[in-house]
Amino acid sequence: FISFASAQSQNYDNSNFYIGIGTGISTYLGGYFGNAYAMKVMYDYYDDYYDDYYYSYNYNYDYDDDYNNTTIWSPLQFDITAGFHLSENLSVEFNSTFLFSFDGLIDPQFVTGTVGNRDFIDRNGYSSLYSVPVSAALKFHAEDEYGSGFFFKFGPAFQYTSEEYDRIREYYYYDKYGYYYSDFVYLYTVSKSEWLPGFTASTGISFQLSDFTTSYTELAYSYFKINGNNETALALDRAIEAQLFSLNTKLFFNF
Repeated sequence: FISFASAQSQNYDNSNFYIGIGTGISTYLGGYFGNAYAMKVMYDYYDDYYDDYYYSYNYNYDYDDDYNNTTIWSPLQFDITAGFHLSENLSVEFNSTFLFSFDGLIDPQFVTGTVGNRDFIDRNGYSSLYSVPVSAALKFHAEDEYGSGFFFKFGPAFQYTSEEYDRIREYYYYDKYGYYYSDFVYLYTVSKSEWLPGFTASTGISFQLSDFTTSYTELAYSYFKINGNNETALALDRAIEAQLFSLNTKLFFNF
């Protein structure tokens, strides 16, 4: 994921323990997983089912009030970080990131058919993803006399991943004037949750802004292995991996 953490606080005590919280932006990249859940900013999409079913709660009629929907920001991200200084140049750091992704671009798996005198199209829609990458990394760091320096982190990581989408049926017909009409039926929801194993690595630079604040710029990469079975259109079934790329800027407050 790519993340720019706007602010993160960090506290140190006499035992060299520190903790921080933050937020940022993120994206998955590469393969089926990355295509489905890449970052979306002011993303416009058109879907009449979204209006008729979710807003009008109408199952049998089309009010012709469809419109373009916009995802303002996806995914939403929250971070928690904690660490312990083992020495002047070595720390152990634990991180959890909470990601909420909306409107995933999964395979629609179109199926057409007829029931009585009504034609229909079945498809997948409204894919969403909740993921929590967690990691435990060794952090090697060095600072100059002004408190600025560089760091490198590497360690194992796991990602809790929960994904789902709706299966939707659209009944449609044309009147004698050639106008198109449709109505929608919710069929069922497909969902899956599991832990994915992987690793994370990052490097960056730090700048001491004052006695109590330090800024960090970090380039990070995380990889998670997926053992899918291709039974559904879920990224957890179709993808072979989930890759997260990050460019983080964090502000730490030291007390």
